Amino acid sequence: MKRNISTNENRRNNTIYARIKRKITQMFKMVFLLFVITCIAYAVMNYLSKNDYINLNNSEIKLYIDSADDVSKGKLQVNWKYLAAIDGVRYEKDFSKSNDKNVSELGSMFLNEDSTSSKKNKYKLVNIENVLNKLSFSNSQKEQTYKYIQQLESIGLVNENLKKDSTYRNFIDEISPKAIELYNKFGILPSITISQAILESSWGKSELSVKANNLFGIKADSSWKGKSVNMTTSEYYKDVIKDNFRSYENKTDSLDDYGKFLSNNKRYKEHGVFNNSQYIEQAQSIENAGYSTKQDKNGNNTYADLLIDLIRENDLQLIDSKVQSQK
Repeated sequence: MKRNISTNENRRNNTIYARIKRKITQMFKMVFLLFVITCIAYAVMNYLSKNDYINLNNSEIKLYIDSADDVSKGKLQVNWKYLAAIDGVRYEKDFSKSNDKNVSELGSMFLNEDSTSSKKNKYKLVNIENVLNKLSFSNSQKEQTYKYIQQLESIGLVNENLKKDSTYRNFIDEISPKAIELYNKFGILPSITISQAILESSWGKSELSVKANNLFGIKADSSWKGKSVNMTTSEYYKDVIKDNFRSYENKTDSLDDYGKFLSNNKRYKEHGVFNNSQYIEQAQSIENAGYSTKQDKNGNNTYADLLIDLIRENDLQLIDSKVQSQK
């Protein structure tokens, strides 16, 4: 009798154990299935996310920058990233379909001539929304265009310089408000002010800019009544000289004096600096007016080219475009 009871108990225990084992097995199967489904979903989302990302190589970026600059000459600065974003949508990111002609035609849609205007520059920049309407973009296409524009914020000829909170971006962001103020006051393009500050002060790290807050290498001539410092500088290709330079309390004072320096020196007006509304033209005018004597080893003046390269590498012309669109 006792043996039967013991046997029955063993059977019940085995049955309970088997049930528990089955439940645990089923639970593990469900967990594993959920894990597999989650992995697949993540992979699909990751693929779709990457597939929905706009990307351009340097030659494609140069095409859009060059085309935007070409249509902007003598007018106002067109934003090359708007052109790239629109083409990203209408060509489904197949930028092999882009060429000088169709990109320039698109760029021209952002410029409108107002023949009745009394201003020297009779052009106005057209809002991107109006351009998208002219192209008959659907709402979903518009949404995708704006998404690409946002993605392009960190894409350029030198991506490192466009990263938020980078040393380069911080320097640009620090002096941009004053550069825009100088544009509204004197007509010096923000891109020119910022690129000159970058070039002349080595991104604010030169000895002259650190010790004297002189961002533009402006010398202390006989007309200067403020403080000065005597420092070594380079002239022409390899010549090194010592000279007196203006000293300021802070960078803001340096920027203010730079604006006055250009506007008060008649040679800059005579060379058309303040008539230029596009950075390539203004950079050349500043070189022609003799702001710098920088030359290469062959004796060719290089100042304008150096400024232009800095502007393009750091997308400074887009600051011009933004402020010009607000006028």
